[in-house]
This record gives sequence, structure tokens and C-alpha cells, in this order.
Amino acid sequence: MSAGADDRGQVERLWTAPDGTVCLLETGAEPPTYSLTMVRGAQILRERRLYVRATAQMIALSWAEAGS
Repeated sequence: MSAGADDRGQVERLWTAPDGTVCLLETGAEPPTYSLTMVRGAQILRERRLYVRATAQMIALSWAEAGS
């Protein structure tokens, strides 16, 4: 995920698992890009960069169903 506040887009929490795992969707500016990140504490478990929001949401759902 982007380091600078000016570079960051909107960040949305898609889901949180009982073990504290969180799935975040960050929207980038140009071209419209979506960074999907699954984290537990400070550890990044999975990360994908996509160009279609619906695809990012489907992947996030599959991650939640898989249990991480």
C-alpha cells in the first residue's frame, strides 16, 4: 500500500475475521487501480493489484471463505 498520504486513495475495510485478519481495498487514482491486501497484525498475508473493483471484491470474498 502507498506510503505517502498524498499518494493514497480511499481505503475501505471489506471484512474482519475473528482472528483479527483484515482485508483492505485501496483505490488508486490513475489509472483506476485497486490494491487488495489481507493483513494480520503487521504481517501482510496476501496482496493483489487489480484494475476492476468487482474482481477485487470477488477475490476478497474468496479469501474470507477460505479462512485466509
